[in-house]
Amino acid sequence: MNTDLTLFNQVFPVACSYMGMKLDQVDDNLHSKSVSLFNELMEYVAFKAYDLHISIEDIYRLTNLNPGDSADFDFYLNDCKDSIIIASTLGIAVDNHSKKLQRTDLSGAIIYDALASSLLEHLTNIYEEELNLGPHTFRFAPGYGDIPLEINEIIIDALSLTKRIGINKTADYLMLPQKSMITICGIGKTMAPVCGHCVRLNSCSLRKDNLRCYTN
Repeated sequence: MNTDLTLFNQVFPVACSYMGMKLDQVDDNLHSKSVSLFNELMEYVAFKAYDLHISIEDIYRLTNLNPGDSADFDFYLNDCKDSIIIASTLGIAVDNHSKKLQRTDLSGAIIYDALASSLLEHLTNIYEEELNLGPHTFRFAPGYGDIPLEINEIIIDALSLTKRIGINKTADYLMLPQKSMITICGIGKTMAPVCGHCVRLNSCSLRKDNLRCYTN
């Protein structure tokens, strides 16, 4: 299978940050192995996404939150006129191949996992862009800051995400497939995905190593 180098080059820098390294620390062997693993990843990807526009009043009602329950939730949605839930997944086959690598090639499994996480973000970015939301905040997720992780389960059930795109809930409020995410954007104000807007600004492990989880 021929590598889509354009897509790989878009995904790889963020994957490197997930692995705790910078691009200039990548040697030829790691780069070559990453390209090979990216090819494997693309064989298993079945990206699906679903979105729902919802009023600010209704997003609080849906998540069982009241203003003041989560300072971070309030902060990102304050002054927004509307919101949107975006759920996305790479599909269960990606998880299955990851488990195989964990048994046969542990270093490869780490690279593969980072590439898959970065690819999910990248494809969700494209999906979000195609929605033409106008001014909006960056995506934030349950478990981010003080936003309850339990909201994952609520949204999976409320939006029928298991039936729609194959996202299942787990007993600890995570998701299967593992390379899935449920995110929320506030609509009506611009808040870019930069460190200054992040609730982890002063505790981020990436920043301690002069790394970032975004590329622009």
